[in-house]
Amino acid sequence: MKKINYQNYKRPSDFMKFEQGENRIRVVSEGVIAMQHGLKTANRYVNLGFCTEKPDCPHCKKGNEPKRVWKWIVFDYANRDVKLLDAGPMLGNQLCEFGDDPQKFDVIVTRSGTGLDTKYKVTKAVKSESFTDDILVSIKNKKARLIDKYFKK
Repeated sequence: MKKINYQNYKRPSDFMKFEQGENRIRVVSEGVIAMQHGLKTANRYVNLGFCTEKPDCPHCKKGNEPKRVWKWIVFDYANRDVKLLDAGPMLGNQLCEFGDDPQKFDVIVTRSGTGLDTKYKVTKAVKSESFTDDILVSIKNKKARLIDKYFKK
């Protein structure tokens, strides 16, 4: 339970949302690459679930083309919270191209632009922060909840 900060309130979400400028995160799970179906509506994107990648996929049969997604569970230093990072190729490829497991170091994601002009630059942090025992327990518990909610069916 957290006290509500009315002056700096942000709507709660399980998903990582990067602010303009530098955002420090730590990947706290193994990553997955999958094909995912979704629908664009007037004001949001509706996730229809993972593609079976088989000829009998019900969404593919309806003409709904899946998109490739990369997913990790991350610790967001700014909000001191554990989030699901649901990334497209711009972020996903950069995180995978470090040549090392991104769980071993902090990552700086720099966001610039808005809308369709949004760009992300991913770099290793010069120095990684250490987690306290309290944060490690929180990460473990929240990570388990996110895995149960979004990956187990």
